[in-house]
Amino acid sequence: MIQPKMERNSHWREVEVFQVARSFVLTRRSSMYFDEDGDLAHEFYEETVVTKNGQRKAKLKRIYKNLTPQGIIKLDHPCIHVDFPVVLCEP
Repeated sequence: MIQPKMERNSHWREVEVFQVARSFVLTRRSSMYFDEDGDLAHEFYEETVVTKNGQRKAKLKRIYKNLTPQGIIKLDHPCIHVDFPVVLCEP
């Protein structure tokens, strides 16, 4: 399916550019991160010891720094794009 898209060129006139809409999604951005050790997870925590009134208590502190996103990953099965107008039915 071809959809028109309005863009401006170097002369500041509006130009209609046709963009091909793909019906299937083959890749997506991952929600997982790598830490400094190379471990892969959604969230990372560090155990800290807190002393309060003479009692030692262990708490988990979430780590936000030094994390690298996994990036774009390939899907095992293609998915239908959410903006693609398709009616699915079984004959």
